[in-house]
Amino acid sequence: MFAVRWIFDLFSSVRFGITLLVLLFVYMSVGSAGIVYPVHPNLLHPDAWVHDQLRQWRPFEMTEFEWFHWWPFNLLVGLIAANMIVTTLRRIPFRTVNLGVWMIHTGIIVLIIGSVRYFNAKVEGDAPVARRKVVLEVDGNEGSVEMLAAQGARAVIGEGAEQYAVEVVDIDPSWTLRTGASDGEAAYSVTVSVQTSARRFMRQLIAGRPDLTEDLVPGGGPGQPMQRAVKATGSAIVDRALRMRLEYESQGWFYMRNDLAKAWALYVRPAGSSEWTMRPIDGLPLYNDRVSSAADVLLADPSTAPLRPMLLAVPPTEGDPFPDLTIAVDGYLRYAQLRSLLVPGGASAPFNPTATLDISGDQGAASTYRLMALDPERSTADDGLLRMAAVSSEADFDRLLRPAEIRVRVPAAGIDVVQPVRVPKEGPDADAFVPVGDPMLGYGFRIRAAQDDLPVGGRNASVLIMDLKTPSGVIRRWVFDDAALTRDVPDGDGGHAAPVEPDRAVEVEYVPGCGRALVTLVVGPDERQLRLIAAFGDAVGKALPIEVDGAVQLPAGLTVKLSSYEPRARIIEGPVPIPLEQRIRDAREMFSMAHVIVPGAAPTWIRFSPYAFDDVRFALRRHPFHPQRVRLADGRELDILFSRERLPLGTDVALDRFLLATHSGGYTGESGTIRDYTSLLRFRDSPDQPWSDPVQVSVNAPIEHGGLWFFQAQWDPPEPASARDPRGSAGLNYTVLGVGNREGVWTQLAGCVIAVAGMAYAFYVKPLLIRRRTERAKASANRRIALAGAAP
Repeated sequence: MFAVRWIFDLFSSVRFGITLLVLLFVYMSVGSAGIVYPVHPNLLHPDAWVHDQLRQWRPFEMTEFEWFHWWPFNLLVGLIAANMIVTTLRRIPFRTVNLGVWMIHTGIIVLIIGSVRYFNAKVEGDAPVARRKVVLEVDGNEGSVEMLAAQGARAVIGEGAEQYAVEVVDIDPSWTLRTGASDGEAAYSVTVSVQTSARRFMRQLIAGRPDLTEDLVPGGGPGQPMQRAVKATGSAIVDRALRMRLEYESQGWFYMRNDLAKAWALYVRPAGSSEWTMRPIDGLPLYNDRVSSAADVLLADPSTAPLRPMLLAVPPTEGDPFPDLTIAVDGYLRYAQLRSLLVPGGASAPFNPTATLDISGDQGAASTYRLMALDPERSTADDGLLRMAAVSSEADFDRLLRPAEIRVRVPAAGIDVVQPVRVPKEGPDADAFVPVGDPMLGYGFRIRAAQDDLPVGGRNASVLIMDLKTPSGVIRRWVFDDAALTRDVPDGDGGHAAPVEPDRAVEVEYVPGCGRALVTLVVGPDERQLRLIAAFGDAVGKALPIEVDGAVQLPAGLTVKLSSYEPRARIIEGPVPIPLEQRIRDAREMFSMAHVIVPGAAPTWIRFSPYAFDDVRFALRRHPFHPQRVRLADGRELDILFSRERLPLGTDVALDRFLLATHSGGYTGESGTIRDYTSLLRFRDSPDQPWSDPVQVSVNAPIEHGGLWFFQAQWDPPEPASARDPRGSAGLNYTVLGVGNREGVWTQLAGCVIAVAGMAYAFYVKPLLIRRRTERAKASANRRIALAGAAP
């Protein structure tokens, strides 16, 4: 009995309640704002204090949402609620004057109940929704082929002579219509390039207007590379066996946010399938690296590897295509990049010359380059100005000493000239032809591009892409240093048509020499023989010997130092953890990796993909997609993807249009120029139902459908052409919607209303009641005094 009374006394204690509130405040402050602690004995030093998030430390490894779901928080809130209830019942009589306090406490209790319901049922994520997909059909071919309406998306349909290779080459989200009643309206236009064994053409598709579909065919000259088919042939469609249409690319899933609650998952499917099966990963961290062995990562100092072994089983789920396969995850890196490390391969390793060059100028500028002579992608640097090559004879080396040249012969016209190769830069002279022989004969050439060390037929080759002008027209020719590979490309349209044997009336021979490179490091004929070739200044035509740790002075104040050289290098690839100070602050989990062990296959690191797209044809721009194929010991192959858990939306969501509202001057690439983003969505609850009317969703105007709320989260911004993406993009091809529920919100709102009403009662009504009661008491006392004074 004493213990029960003590408990009731404790829970009705105001001091106990205040203590609980202080503890809750500290807990919430640590979880939200983090902590600050000293790391230097001089506490007044500006760098003596460090801010950190305690909840992200290894012993805790919690998101903010998880921190506020942990048992200490739930216990504190429960104790505060119990203290408030017991205190109210024992200390505050239920009277009219105390209704305000009762309402405040009741409102807080209701708010706690609503919050518990809200956070226990809370789900939140994001759903990418592309604007359209291209559907292809061919006569005589069963079924259809689909691909995303995105620049660079490719697909093949049909077989043999009836095979079509298609590629989306242009998208204009604001194409202006010039026809009938629609004149001046903006529409979504997709242009698809079509290549068959017999011809090449393009087809333009207009969203919502299949009647405006038309083909474009090669034009009559450089000034008009393509023209409308209806003008050239009298028909808008040149190949009616191929049918195309634009359809909505609907989304039926949304992906859970890892920063809300960890929701890692692996996705598996048989090789060749498009259906992913999700396997949740329980226990995988988010903030801290976990590596089982130092050999799993590439580090200059293996002792710094974040060794903390773990082994998480990822068993098959219902309907899994591999029910006999339990995958394991034994490593995780929060922020890492795949890189390669070159190590000596020994005398028995294949010939693979690799060098590191340090190049510095007399003004202090310096750069370091690692080159691999036999790798086409790693044999050059600085856009081909620096190169490493291997030769098997002195004759090959002598050819490298010569500048790049072309020899043009026209036997019928008696023309035989040799010209240096100069690739013109963009400008008014880029399209000018260089005359060959007598200009009156009408022969000339212009160079479009040059590329050295292309992998062709198991070896490296150099190619010169050029236009040849003849009295009968212009020929696009790809001239290789091996004449057997030289081909003409019909129509002179950039190489999309099928190449043919070169026209023998005009013969072109390409001697790449040192190519475009200004500096070339040459290995050979002996694998230890190294020489430099410079294609500028007074060093032209000279062979300059160089050794490891040796330097060579070149014209223009350049110094080339050979820091390292390995003739038989072996490449080791793996992830390199990136230090905190070098990470992009808002990258989140975009650079995360998981080390996956599949029984019967070699362990492998798999990079994070934010969404489980069906395949690369449906991957959205700016969203990495890294499925990895694994071959099992029994011969089966499967694709694995490292991503996030997903949940069904319960409805199909399609993007009809995307509207961008900007300030005066339009979008400049800066977010400050944007006033609002708006997605016009359509919903369809089942495939046999029609799409709903468009509904607007913007940043501050979410909508509810099927128990889920949708709001604007990300968008597809325009990007100008660049070296990384020569085509660029007009953007507005997809939207990313935030998706979440709001269970318990009305209960929370009711608690707030009750508590606010109680405050109003306590601060305004209660003083009035007390004043009136006081006035009545004074009046009653005065009457009693008056009556007492009037008594005889």
